[in-house]
Formats: sequence, structure tokens, C-alpha cells
Amino acid sequence: MIRHWMRLIWNRKRANFLIMIEIFISFLVLEGVGLIAAQYVYNYRHPLGFSIENVWTINVDPKSHDDDASRKRDRETMRQLLLTLRDMPEVEAAAGTFTPPYGNSSWISGVTTNGHSLDYGVNQATDGFRDVFSLDLRGGRWFSHEDDAATDQPLVINERFARAVFGDVDPIGKIIPQDPKPSSSNDPTDPPKPMRVIGVVSEFRQHGEFSTLDNYAFRRVNLDDAASQMGMPTRVVIKVKPGTTVVFEERLTRQLQAVARDWSFEIKRVEDMRSDTLQQFLIPAAILGTIACFLLLMVALGLTGVVWQNVTQRVREIGLRRAKGARIEDIHRQILGELAVMTSFALFVAVALVAQLPLLPLPAGVFAMISGSAFAASIAISVLTIYGLTIGCGWYPARLATRIQPAEALHYE
Repeated sequence: MIRHWMRLIWNRKRANFLIMIEIFISFLVLEGVGLIAAQYVYNYRHPLGFSIENVWTINVDPKSHDDDASRKRDRETMRQLLLTLRDMPEVEAAAGTFTPPYGNSSWISGVTTNGHSLDYGVNQATDGFRDVFSLDLRGGRWFSHEDDAATDQPLVINERFARAVFGDVDPIGKIIPQDPKPSSSNDPTDPPKPMRVIGVVSEFRQHGEFSTLDNYAFRRVNLDDAASQMGMPTRVVIKVKPGTTVVFEERLTRQLQAVARDWSFEIKRVEDMRSDTLQQFLIPAAILGTIACFLLLMVALGLTGVVWQNVTQRVREIGLRRAKGARIEDIHRQILGELAVMTSFALFVAVALVAQLPLLPLPAGVFAMISGSAFAASIAISVLTIYGLTIGCGWYPARLATRIQPAEALHYE
């Protein structure tokens, strides 16, 4: 039967080729949108590794000169700010950091070990950062005064980073191995000391639920160390007690200004920052999804019209089949079967093309953010959707074909 359908399709290859082109393009558009949606779902199902309940962030702008004396003065002011915040009865914990969760800024560094380059996100934070965001510490410890006299750079990394570097070996207390750099290399993001792992957190996805699952590392900021080469944190994060209202914000601002009169502050709730970040992910996806829906609607209408016209032009053929004893179910199955075969041809080419994308020499990192399961799921969903679309578009014209009586074939001019 399939061979017979293929012969009928070949006899009308010009019209059927246009239908297959429509199906091919529809699949590519649907696959692009489906891949984004599948990856978002995959990312959303994984934990964040932190909690933002009752957490506020304070953007700090010291507006000082870029010289050693100013930097030293700013670090001392920041230290006094944190001490003042911890003494306030409404504040449970306070810390300084550079890139808080759901912030627009990010910091990416890299390490090369055994010839393999590995990128990871970086954040620098003071000792109270873990208490503010309730980080899930899985091994070792968080930063503390024990690290004041450390000769190595203390590092807290997430489990993903630990597996990438050390495999199944316990990373606590180990130096992250690094290949020697060329003498001309000068990467200011790398600390001058060897990086020793002192703790492992389960996860830290800085940009929220829809962001990719990346390697991550924390470096310690010690504001008591005047000789430290690390800059001063640009954000202050605090965890307030449950029930603290926005009224506290005014008194908090006055307290901050009392300590740093020349500085400016901007206070935000991290929950509000989360909403803004999620919109940055969802709005582009919604726009692409809307465009894809309109395209599929146009394809569905066009496909229905083409199949309808095809049935109208085959009155003699269908009438003769009915005259020879073909049942209504046979006619219906023939029309939908031909459409299914054409769809299979178009999807075979489209899926074969899409499956080659990870193997192509595309820019590095294009597919690093896409999981294999999300890629496979998007292809499967797109294939099923296209089959459902084409069969649905051909159902009514196929029903019309079953109403053709044998006498119509004899009177057809």
C-alpha cells in the first residue's frame, strides 16, 4: 500500500513537492522554538542552590577617585557599613558581593588543565554571603577567619565544577590544577595565588531558574586585609527578618548615609529582580512562539486548501475506486496515507539536517548551553506536532473525498 501511495505522490510530484517544502520549513521553525522551550523546562527542573526569601540588595556607588588612598578608604567604609547593618535589629545577615543573584552583571573566568579549557562563573563575596542566601553546603566549609592567613586562594565551588575538575575524587583541600600559561599571557581575572578548594555547594545558578547549568566558584573578599588586591564589593546584600515591610527601607537608607555620606545607594528586593530577570528570558521566547504559531496557522490553512484542491481534481480517480468496491474507510485512509508519506519524506530530511548541527564547526559555546535530552525532546515534540498538524489539515478534505459517488466519475468532464 505504501508503494502505491508513493507512486501516486510521484505522479503529482510538482504539487506535492511544494507541500513538502511547507512541512520542511514549518518543522525548522517549530524545532527552534521547541528547543528553547525544552531547554527552559530542563533548566527550571533543577535547583537554584540558594534562597532569596526576605533578601534585599543594595547597589553601592562610592563616587571616589581611583587611587590607592581612595580604595583603602572605601574598603574601610564598606567594612563599617556591614558592621552597622548586622547591628540593626531587622537584619539577620549582611554581606558584600560583586554579582548577586538575578543581577545583570556576570563574571566568567577559565582554567586550563591537562590541555582542556574549562569556563566557570565567578563571584567574590565576604564571609556572610552564605548566611544571606542560605547556600546548600555539601562538603567542606564556607569562608571564615580561618582563611585570613591562608597562603593559597580559598575557593568554594559547586558540585558541577568539582566533577569537571576532580571527577569522583573528594576536592576538599585540593589545589585546582592549571597548565602553565605562556609568558605573554596576562589574565587579570585569575588570582595570583593557587586556588585551593575549601568547600563545595550543591549549585549556584546566578541568573535564575531558566539560566543554564554552569560551573561556578566563589572567591573570598577580606575587607580587613588592607593589602588585598581584590576590589571593593559593589553590592551589599542583606537578609531581613520575616515581616519586615517597605517602611524599613527609609530608615535603612538614613543609616547607610550616616556611615557613608558621600555614597549613593539603591535598594531593591531580590524577588523584584527575579521577576525582571524571568521576563528577560520569557519575553523573547513568547515573541518567537507567537511568530511560530502564526506561521503554523498560515501553513495549516494553505495545506488544507492544497489538499482540498487535490481531492477536487481527483474526482474521477476516487469515483472509479468507489465503483470498483472501495469502501469509505479505504478512500479516507488513502488521502491521509499519502499526506503522511509526504510528511515523512519532509521530516526525514529536516531531522537529518537538524541532527547534524552539533557536529558542525559552529562557534564555541553555541551548543554548550543545550542539554542532549532537551535537544532530543524538542525534535520528538516537533515531529509529533507536524504529524498532528498535517493529518489534522487533511482530515476534512479526506472526509469530502469519501462523499464522492461512483456516478460522478462517469459524468465528469
